[in-house]
Amino acid sequence: MAKKLLRYPVLTVKIKTQSNKEVEIVNDLKPKHDLLFTFDLTENTGTTPPDSTATFYNAGPYIRGFLKPKNIIYFYISYEGLPKQLIQSGTIKEVDPRQYDGTTSTIPITLSAGKNYNSISAKKIQTSKTKKVGHYKRIKTKVNGKWVKRRVHYFSEDKGKKVGHYKEKKVYVKGKTKVTRQRYTKNKKVYSNLTFKKGVKPSTAIKKIAKESGIEISSMKLKENKAFKKGYTVSGKPMNAINILVEICHSKMYYDKGLLVISDMKKSKASHLILDYHSGLISEPTFSKDDGDSSDTWESTSILIPQISVRSTYEIHGEYVHKTLVCQSVTFSFDGTQPTMTVQGTVYKK
Repeated sequence: MAKKLLRYPVLTVKIKTQSNKEVEIVNDLKPKHDLLFTFDLTENTGTTPPDSTATFYNAGPYIRGFLKPKNIIYFYISYEGLPKQLIQSGTIKEVDPRQYDGTTSTIPITLSAGKNYNSISAKKIQTSKTKKVGHYKRIKTKVNGKWVKRRVHYFSEDKGKKVGHYKEKKVYVKGKTKVTRQRYTKNKKVYSNLTFKKGVKPSTAIKKIAKESGIEISSMKLKENKAFKKGYTVSGKPMNAINILVEICHSKMYYDKGLLVISDMKKSKASHLILDYHSGLISEPTFSKDDGDSSDTWESTSILIPQISVRSTYEIHGEYVHKTLVCQSVTFSFDGTQPTMTVQGTVYKK
């Protein structure tokens, strides 16, 4: 890709409300044109959509009406001679209060790069039925006072000795409160876990869980998909249940451009990108290795190229480094001058 094709970037934000109203905001970066927004957009291989941030400058009342939680937001970029391409999409999570420094007003927002399904309750994939359950309650009953015949013991003396006798006599028994235990039944909703019979494949179970809970899976490829030998019982929240099945199949679930995907990790997406000092590499790639992690990680910073996404294969040609890598995480940034991206990749293995 020739350097001259990556001039004059135009950045666009589109915001869509829940009622499908839309607005577009365009940063064309031409001299004397106002800066309208900046951003830091992150993608990685986690099962929870990463949070990203953006800041809007001098937004009028009309634009502020679109900066609301739950609205969908899209970030695009185009260079001279190239079509507009999506950088990232997500859902607005938080909108901070507008701030004003006497010259410029700013509105920072936080967005989630994809729908977060982790809060969906386990009950979404459970079956329910009504069952009568026994309970007990204490009943207080007032008993009135009454006169009753009672045997009364008394003594008399016979030749200087006390002799006991009995006689009947009416005595008054005071009223009291009597407590009794009474049983009753009450209808109760009982939930049972979703189960699959012997012979069902994990892919079928994943599709069933996703459908029942409203989880949208953009694409699914499993490395293994062996049928259950003894059946399978799902437990926990839907996202956790799906992730367990994905791991059983030695596969990976993550977000790509805001979409939830399941990958067999056999093939990476070919982006045909070469990052060198002619195509936009800004500095020499750096190497890092975590303790306990056998993967070599290379971090490179270049101008923003939207074709890069999680699991993309790309090449870095630095002055001393020539590697083919697979993207594990990427942050797309725009600070008001040059759009850039910082990519972390591991060595590609055929």
